[in-house]
Amino acid sequence: MTHRKPIAVLLLLALFAGLIACGTSTTATTTATTKGNTPAASTPTETPTPSSVVAKVGETLVLNGVEVTLVSVKKVAADEFTQPKAGNIFIVVHLKIENKSAAEVDYNPFDFHVKSGSGNITDEEFALPSTYTANDLLNSGKLSSGGSVTGDIGFQVVKGDHQAELTWQPNILGNAGENGWNLGL
Repeated sequence: MTHRKPIAVLLLLALFAGLIACGTSTTATTTATTKGNTPAASTPTETPTPSSVVAKVGETLVLNGVEVTLVSVKKVAADEFTQPKAGNIFIVVHLKIENKSAAEVDYNPFDFHVKSGSGNITDEEFALPSTYTANDLLNSGKLSSGGSVTGDIGFQVVKGDHQAELTWQPNILGNAGENGWNLGL
């Protein structure tokens, strides 16, 4: 009976090591494409240390058969009740997500962040001002093979930050600051 506990611990460690090894052996391709779907850059990468890809508004990033296009970026004026932090502005990004893989995939606004030019990575803004009237916020869900969804996500960004990026992290083991789009602010 005293030998069961060390064996169970060893089995758990082996399982954990196997999961880590699986994560490091998968290869993903990230591709930025222009509005005409002409490839702008293609970089095969290993999942734990992918090469960062920074696309432009209107371009598409592809990872594991999922294509995400940053369709537009719009500034949203504050209202009397909802004000950004000092030195910030509100923006809304409009995204299109398409599942070109054979498997069902999850999508979530939490997969997207804003990285400032100084490297600060922030989450979506939950309380947008009443001046945002599109009523098209991206929710979470699943896409079957061939499925697509569009929607908006709001953020606060530093006013005039020309290096600010929208980043995409579809895997919780990924790096929130890699692979994204320059916001063109």
